[in-house]
Amino acid sequence: MTNVIIIDDEAHCTHVLKSLIEKAHSDYTITGVFNNPLEGLEFIKNNPPDLLFLDIEMPSLNGFALLDKLQPIDFDVIFTTAYGEYAIKAFKYSAINYLLKPITEKSIVKALSNWEKRRKKTSSKQWELLHDHLQEGGKDCSQIALPTGIGYQIVEIKSIVRCQSDSNYTNVYCADENKILISRTLKEIEELLGDHGFIRVHRSHLINPQFVKGILKHHGGSLIMQDEAEIPVSRQKAEQINDILETMLRFK
Repeated sequence: MTNVIIIDDEAHCTHVLKSLIEKAHSDYTITGVFNNPLEGLEFIKNNPPDLLFLDIEMPSLNGFALLDKLQPIDFDVIFTTAYGEYAIKAFKYSAINYLLKPITEKSIVKALSNWEKRRKKTSSKQWELLHDHLQEGGKDCSQIALPTGIGYQIVEIKSIVRCQSDSNYTNVYCADENKILISRTLKEIEELLGDHGFIRVHRSHLINPQFVKGILKHHGGSLIMQDEAEIPVSRQKAEQINDILETMLRFK
C-alpha cells in the first residue's frame, strides 16, 4: 500500500489529481488533500506519506519553503507545476519528478510508472541543484544529477567525456575515468546535454567534442576520445561532424 498526500492551493487541481491517482492505482491510499499548505505541513509532520504531490507556487508557503520545514525528508515528491520550459529542464537536470499542468490521465500514469520503477529518495544535493537551476533561469547549468542503481550522482557536465547506450540504460564516462551506469536512455540524456555542445555521432554514442583526440577516416570514420575509446560515426552524421570537429581540432 502506498500512502499519498496532495497539496495544491487550487481546489479543482487537487480534485482532478486525486481522481486520476485513484483511477491509475487502486492500491494507492490518499491520506490527505490540502488547499492550505500550512495545514498540509502540519499534517505531514505527524503523518508522513510515501509520496507527496506538491504544487510549487502557493500563497503563504510555496512548495520549496514547505519542504525546507520538513528536512530531512524521508518520502518522495512529485512537483505539480505550470512553470515554463526552462524550469522543466531544471527538474530534468536535477532528476526530480514533476508533472506539468494541466495534468492529464496519460501524464499521471507515466509519472507514477516512472516513480514505481525507481523509488529513489531525492537527496539534499538534488534540492540544492534544483534551486540553483531555477535561480539561473535555466541558463548555464553546470551540473547534472545522474540516477544510478543506488541513488543519484551529481557530476560536472564539462567533465563528461562521452555517453554510450546500453538498452534502456546509459553508460556515462567521465574525465576522471569514472564510469556511471544510469537509468536513462541515451535520447533522454541527449535532450539535456545537447544544449552543452554534445553531439550524437551514432545511435549508441553521444560525445563531448572537447575530449576528441583525433579523427580516423577508415571504415566509414570514427573518433578517438581522450579515454582512448574509438567511437564510430554514422554515415548520416559523418560530413557534418567532421566539419565541426576538424574546425575544433585546428584551434585546440
